[in-house]
Amino acid sequence: MSGFLEMMTAPVLISLVLVAMHGYLGTHVVKRGVIFVDIALAQIAAFGVAIALILGAEVGDDQAYLYGLGATFLGAILLSKTRSSDHRIPQEAYIGITYVVFSAAMILVLTGIPHGGDEINHLLVGSILWVQWHVVIKTAILYGLLGGVLFATHRKLSLVTDDPEAAQRAGMSLALWDFFFYLVVGLVVTSSVQVAGVLLVFTLLVVPSVMAIRLFQDGKQQFFWILGAGALSVVAGSALSYVLDLPTGAAIVCTFGLLLGLQILIENLVRK
Repeated sequence: MSGFLEMMTAPVLISLVLVAMHGYLGTHVVKRGVIFVDIALAQIAAFGVAIALILGAEVGDDQAYLYGLGATFLGAILLSKTRSSDHRIPQEAYIGITYVVFSAAMILVLTGIPHGGDEINHLLVGSILWVQWHVVIKTAILYGLLGGVLFATHRKLSLVTDDPEAAQRAGMSLALWDFFFYLVVGLVVTSSVQVAGVLLVFTLLVVPSVMAIRLFQDGKQQFFWILGAGALSVVAGSALSYVLDLPTGAAIVCTFGLLLGLQILIENLVRK
């Protein structure tokens, strides 16, 4: 037990920090129907990091972070322009195209450096097991500041998410608020993708939000369920990875999937 606590405390704590921030943003992502926007932005951030790596940076250092942040800023501008009144082509199509193109671009860039395959794997699954305490503290402070901004803008942002037509009638610019939302998501995933990897970032943003929205209408109840389900999945997945010597990020992702499947099964049994 002491070995688990010594080795897994930092990974578990940063995962719980990620759950809280990603969970709130995830409810907006699911309600907007732009499910893959986070993985697209995470991939854009990973592409920026790849550019930094080929210029001599290391994953996790300030240069890699700034390159990832710059790429994400451009990605937020790009994605904010994909909302259209033409319903023949859903916005998700453009988001999917963005993800695929930047995934391919990252692979092309990283093939030009030694151990490029290892770096591709690192950016996909992360290295959350080896996260340092200063990274945990820095991430918690950044997310706390972003949480304050989201708290101040919650009412207007929720109106754009839930009823964009009403937001337009109120004089709000959908393009401007979309850019703000994607920029915040981009800031979050730029910080988390180098630690947690693209797959875990996507899971934290979408899976607990889907679990909560299935059960509750009230936003507060949804958020508390996200925190509870997220904490359970993080701790169980981390324990599983420790006992079976498995990659921590992948174990947490699979635990989230199992918990979602179990919830759906229980819901169906209750209805019957």
